Amino acid sequence: MPIQSAKTILKEYWDGRLPVDPVRIAAGLGVRVEQSFGEITNNAGQPLSGEFTLESGCPVIRYNATEAPVRQRFTVAHELGHYVLRHGPRHRDEAQNFSIDNYDIYEVAANNFAAELLMPAEAVSYLISQGVNTLQRLADSFNVSTVAMNIRLKKLGI
Repeated sequence: MPIQSAKTILKEYWDGRLPVDPVRIAAGLGVRVEQSFGEITNNAGQPLSGEFTLESGCPVIRYNATEAPVRQRFTVAHELGHYVLRHGPRHRDEAQNFSIDNYDIYEVAANNFAAELLMPAEAVSYLISQGVNTLQRLADSFNVSTVAMNIRLKKLGI
């Protein structure tokens, strides 16, 4: 369901150019996206990577603007996944929630949604067929980290 949901969103809101812009897609879905500079924290006061919430019934994604730009993009896509997959109005995500070792079903689903949204399987295959075949070049093409790109390639069996 997360992969298919991302594909459906891409068909409707993506212009086909790389890298995919998750903020633009969120706006198309009526989701407000805001930067945070340490305002969103866990119970221990540590900054979070992002959160999805509803404010006066309006969906809002906040992401930590002090993290690397590639992390910010994945965070926005991940939080958008929580919204699209109807995980509820309050998801606050620490860095470990984005780990491949996380087994929480909602976090795994949001990660899978984000991966397909930012690195669509068809686009990955196309770039590889065109000779873009190093991890760094692929990551640069999608504006994601090499870690995220490597995980995506493994999940796609490439």
